[in-house]
Amino acid sequence: MTQTPYSDSSGFRSDPLPIWLWRLGFGALIGQFSLLLTTIDEQSGLLRRASVPYFFVNGKMYALAAPDDPWYRDALANPLATLQSAYGTQSVSVRRVTDHQELINAFTHLRHNRPATAAIYLAQAGVQHFPDDLIAAAPRLHLVTFEPTAAQTPPPLAADLSWLTALAILFLGWLLRSRARRKSRRRAKLQLR
Repeated sequence: MTQTPYSDSSGFRSDPLPIWLWRLGFGALIGQFSLLLTTIDEQSGLLRRASVPYFFVNGKMYALAAPDDPWYRDALANPLATLQSAYGTQSVSVRRVTDHQELINAFTHLRHNRPATAAIYLAQAGVQHFPDDLIAAAPRLHLVTFEPTAAQTPPPLAADLSWLTALAILFLGWLLRSRARRKSRRRAKLQLR
């Protein structure tokens, strides 16, 4: 499988932790650097969710993919998806960037703001001299953008476990408070002696 700067050792971005964090109500936090994309599986027709790192260029959201990323294959087969980030939930159409000027602009921005990511990704695509080799490498560059749509898209992931977060905060508060009480009782006993 093809490695990207965002892939794990298997090439998949199937880490369940970001999805659990969304369900626990931490979407606004994790959505600052990774979006949650809900697509329709190209083979089974079931919902598939993936956490995908993203970046902005001129107010437009982009993401890098490997050709064998499941979310990317699903988006190519059915581009209608639901995107959740720190900026909210959107119904989008996922579009692979093929316009040469848009590719140059996006990778110029990526090289400036995330040079290590850009260097790894471009090297894997065979880009030796930027921007000269970029056009020739365009078929190997799997850059997508997300365009808003009014069409019906898969349902977003709900923060259905946020009550657990509230419960954990209450428990932690109780634990800290009872610990402070025990310390003050010990001090009082020591002062009485």
